[in-house]
Amino acid sequence: MLSTEIDVKEQIAEARRTQILQGAAQVFQKKGFHKATTKEIAKAAGVSEGTIYNYFGTKRDLLVALVDLIGMQSLRTLMEDNPPDSPRDLVKAVMHDRFNLVKENGHIIAPVVAEVFNDVELRELLYRQVIMPLAKHLEAYLQTHTTTGEFRQLNPTIVTRAVMGALVMNFMLKLTALDPRYANISEDDLIDQLSTLILDGLLL
Repeated sequence: MLSTEIDVKEQIAEARRTQILQGAAQVFQKKGFHKATTKEIAKAAGVSEGTIYNYFGTKRDLLVALVDLIGMQSLRTLMEDNPPDSPRDLVKAVMHDRFNLVKENGHIIAPVVAEVFNDVELRELLYRQVIMPLAKHLEAYLQTHTTTGEFRQLNPTIVTRAVMGALVMNFMLKLTALDPRYANISEDDLIDQLSTLILDGLLL
């Protein structure tokens, strides 16, 4: 009975935390990180301002948690829980995950990216607490396949960030219509060609 009560309390707390993050997403999208206030976030989330501080110590903590929620959880699950054995399947799964992320949450991500370029402390915090832990999983995967002789002897740190850069640029062009030539390229074709390009450079 005690265990059940604890589980229910944890579920309620997680639901409230998600509720606050959803409110924060609305406010950050409209006003940006620095202009947003916890009072406005509380109103959007339907909670008291004091409730926010029961879950997040600062507004920066809230933003990091939001980025982690919308940007990293699905990919972390893919990398940690049951990654595909085939490198080609993994690369394609990661790309589809990132493409769907940008397509569904680009309106939230864009204001955050703008703030990152202007706020050194925020940039360092997001990189250290969100991006680096995920990048290490990708680097470890690359290193494992390099050690077994399946991949070329390339620096996993460089390869990981090269892949990130390629995805960001191509997905941005596909989803923003900045380059009209991308209108004739399907999501599957885009990912097939990117994965081929990357794997041809990695596989021996």
